[in-house]
Amino acid sequence: MRIGDVMDRDLTAIAPDSPVSEAIEVLSRHRLTGVPVVDEEGHVLGFISEKDIIKAALPGYFEYLQDSSFIPDFDQFQARLRRISREPVQRFMVKKVATFKEEDSDFSVAMTLIQQNIKRAPVLREGVLVGVANRADLLERLMADGTGK
Repeated sequence: MRIGDVMDRDLTAIAPDSPVSEAIEVLSRHRLTGVPVVDEEGHVLGFISEKDIIKAALPGYFEYLQDSSFIPDFDQFQARLRRISREPVQRFMVKKVATFKEEDSDFSVAMTLIQQNIKRAPVLREGVLVGVANRADLLERLMADGTGK
């Protein structure tokens, strides 16, 4: 099946000059882990995730956060998060974004997301955002279908 048939058609996205605080609000309000960063025409310029924001607030510490024995100082994290909250998301977004076309197979998209450890990725039509591929949704669909083709 094509990814265009199963993608999430919610076009929640953010502008590159939007502050990090707005990105956090959008992620929280929509219960998302990340959103595309788009220009006025809907062309994807990047992707900002909660992971990118944490990395921006705790530069150099992110690898330590993977170890449960490391606990960052809460006040330091909060202060750094507040400091970057007014910065534009374009400063912290990932610019090299995995994107897909509506015609791509759901199985190949799922495999790419799994291999690259990506939870969400934009789906484009002629370079414009038309949806998002969600790893969990694809895994659920592939499990139910059994083939993915």
